[in-house]
Amino acid sequence: MKVSGSNGVSGPNRARKSGAASGDGFAPASAPASGGASSAAGAAALAGTSSIGSVDALLALQGTGDFTEARKQATNRAFSLLDILDDLKIALLEGQIPRDTLMRLMDTLQSQRDMTHDPQLEAALDEVELRAAVELAKLGN
Repeated sequence: MKVSGSNGVSGPNRARKSGAASGDGFAPASAPASGGASSAAGAAALAGTSSIGSVDALLALQGTGDFTEARKQATNRAFSLLDILDDLKIALLEGQIPRDTLMRLMDTLQSQRDMTHDPQLEAALDEVELRAAVELAKLGN
């Protein structure tokens, strides 16, 4: 298709080479014109490559969603733990040791305990969990 000036759009250029026959299709220069097994094998190899590439792209997109979702859940869990610890701090300043707050803390620490891949954070969470378990044991639970 060719756009030329103000004349508008002209149709496709149908010029053919003098040596081209009407039934011949596209064939690589190294492949025989008859096709045969080598052209079928080449076509199968190309089709296999494109399907692998599309699967890899889909897996990469799914992996991105999982990472952001996991990060969002970890952030929500961290804020939940901080809220419970804040409630516990206020209760301790008032001179109480609330069993229900300690139980909520233990439940939150024990459930959703996924690996953070950070040894310092894991150590801190282990210390908090151990301290909450000791305080619950003191209360007779």
